[in-house]
Amino acid sequence: MEQLETGTYEILRNRLTTSGSDLRLRLEKLNAERKAVFGAIDTKLIGTGRITTENNCVPWDMVPVGGNFLFGYNVLIGLKAEPEVADVFGVYDYTNHEFWSLGLELISAPQFVEEFRNLYRYYKNTQFVKFAVLGAHLFMVFRVGKSASDIKTFKWLLQGDTLTYLDNRSDHEYTFPAQHEFTWKRATRDMQRAGKYPHISIEDKVFVETIHGDLTIKVENNTETGQGIYSEPVADKDQTLDDSEIYYAVVGNLVLLKIRPYKEPDYRHFLFNEKLKTAQRLDALAEACVLLPDGQGLIFPHGFYLQTGAGKLFENSLRHMLFEKRITSPNGEDFLYVFYNKDNGAYLLLSYNLIAQRVNNPISCHGYALFANGELCYFRADDEAKKHHAVQIWQTPYVAPDFQLPVTSDSYLYKLGNKEIVRAMAEAQEILTLLSKDDSYAGLYLDLIRLTTTLTDTYHWLREPAAQALSRCRRFGRRPTRRWRSSRK
Repeated sequence: MEQLETGTYEILRNRLTTSGSDLRLRLEKLNAERKAVFGAIDTKLIGTGRITTENNCVPWDMVPVGGNFLFGYNVLIGLKAEPEVADVFGVYDYTNHEFWSLGLELISAPQFVEEFRNLYRYYKNTQFVKFAVLGAHLFMVFRVGKSASDIKTFKWLLQGDTLTYLDNRSDHEYTFPAQHEFTWKRATRDMQRAGKYPHISIEDKVFVETIHGDLTIKVENNTETGQGIYSEPVADKDQTLDDSEIYYAVVGNLVLLKIRPYKEPDYRHFLFNEKLKTAQRLDALAEACVLLPDGQGLIFPHGFYLQTGAGKLFENSLRHMLFEKRITSPNGEDFLYVFYNKDNGAYLLLSYNLIAQRVNNPISCHGYALFANGELCYFRADDEAKKHHAVQIWQTPYVAPDFQLPVTSDSYLYKLGNKEIVRAMAEAQEILTLLSKDDSYAGLYLDLIRLTTTLTDTYHWLREPAAQALSRCRRFGRRPTRRWRSSRK
């Protein structure tokens, strides 16, 4: 009987593998057809250009204004009694991947010029640090004290290729979005479970404690043992369950933990995957952590992690990065996450693809400008003052909403819309990801049934030949037989 059940299991797994290969092939064909119909812009390096400034300076940031851009930098004022606008800003034309210096008429409003001079007159150590676009407004941000929070701003109205100066009284409007797109909840006493080795139940999904000399994460509600799937020592071995501070957030299959053991100065951060029953230390969550589209997972300055357990940590030395903005490509397929360091002006650009469910190579830079045609210009930090500044130029899919690509309007796919197809393909990719999992993934086959049923019910057009008849692959979503289900317990 055991041999028969094992054979049945292998037959079903082989069917799933075959169906998965069929689905992957159909997806590739559909994606190629989609790109042919709607046009596609791939991310690729165009080349390297140079921006030339009149004086030796350390560049700090750049921002597009229509087809032109502002270049911000800091120069050594030296014996000069009073800096001019040209000592901090330059206006450039960007055409055919080349940069041409223009006059300062774009930012020559008399009120701005006067208030700019007053800023340097009243604050001895003034430094330009950033351009910030918030809605329809452009902020020029200056650091005027020892702290990165000691700032003054100039506010402009940004309309196409023009700037209209507004005021220098809007510092309070220069803010960053929430750094965590979920709410931390504090564990309370009624979540405690008594016993020889008491612990705190996090919504009965995972159990944690910091007693008996270590911080332990368990997957079973068993207070008769102190063993768990993860543990690490704590400073105070005599603390009780009430002494530690424990916060948590549930995001789909993921449970995020923020724990500060008794008498310790810092919180420790952990990520628990309910499907895989795994836990890992992930202090990168402390700085910023935002949600990926369609609930696919999390992204943070040092990597990303998906609901399925896939993910990657980046080897970079960047610290104290703040989430600044999310830029969505018009096709609904690509998402650019921008992080920023207020102390040194560094940016981190992470581009996530909804269908492939991965992040392209991270871009670390000191200033960047993203133009309407999707071309991205950025430069890296250089402590040495120079007149010639290297700028890398990349083509990206992050074009302006009104940017037109050649399309095939008489296609069946065109009637569906690019974003609709992208969402369906992303959900189909999740099915492929699950097909690569083994039985240790909790609820694997029920999840496959749920996802395949939802996919075919939501996107009725998947049965059409023009959509590569993806719904024909639904047979891998059939419920396993009773005998097979019981044999795998």
